[in-house]
Amino acid sequence: MPAPTSPRDPARTLALLWGVATPGARGPQQSRTPAEVARAAVGLADAGTLEALSMRRVAAALGLGTMSLYTYVQNKDDLVDLVVDHAYGELYPQGAVPGDTWPERLREVARANVALVERHPWLLDVDLARPVLGPGETRKYDLELRAVDDVGLGDVEMDATVTLVVSHALAAARRARAARLVAETSGQTDDEWWEANAPVLEAIADMSTYTVAARVGSAAGEAQQAPYSASAELEFGLGRIIAGIEALLAHP
Repeated sequence: MPAPTSPRDPARTLALLWGVATPGARGPQQSRTPAEVARAAVGLADAGTLEALSMRRVAAALGLGTMSLYTYVQNKDDLVDLVVDHAYGELYPQGAVPGDTWPERLREVARANVALVERHPWLLDVDLARPVLGPGETRKYDLELRAVDDVGLGDVEMDATVTLVVSHALAAARRARAARLVAETSGQTDDEWWEANAPVLEAIADMSTYTVAARVGSAAGEAQQAPYSASAELEFGLGRIIAGIEALLAHP
């Protein structure tokens, strides 16, 4: 059994993310900034996976010894927090969520989050049950809340609305990634898979008593022009979320 690792010092992690000195910290003068460490780590994660991200590889990319990197980050968990917060900082470069109305802004929140994880697919593999609380994530949360500020929702409802929209967007992005991986590993597009298996599927359909599933599945496939459409799933869910919020505003 591997030896347990030492717990992180949360104060040091937050100091790293916000670029402030840790009280009482001692050590050699650092030759790299936290932003440089973050950029190097993000580049490595983008080129592979989050599992491929390591202290040794990041140190090598920066031209540092591995032990020198420990003067910046405590362990890989710190590295992950750093790359997540750096990636979140890419969102909404104009300083606000675009859109003239709150429904337009909520749609933009969803699409921006999908675009972010398409650029950085490893974000879908990060467990964010506990927020990072760095400047990138805090700015993201603040701007997304502003998308529905002063529209009639309470503070708790604003938080729940943003969480619902972002969660829906990430769920659609995960489905889209899974569909791409299936196509890559099988060597078949969705259309090719359905065409190759059409004879046996037709035979099964003739035997099946699941008539509602057959009817609805056929209709959905024809409507989407494919067995699965991430964009159709995203837009349908956003429409329902926005309709629900409109109903809540009308009857609080």
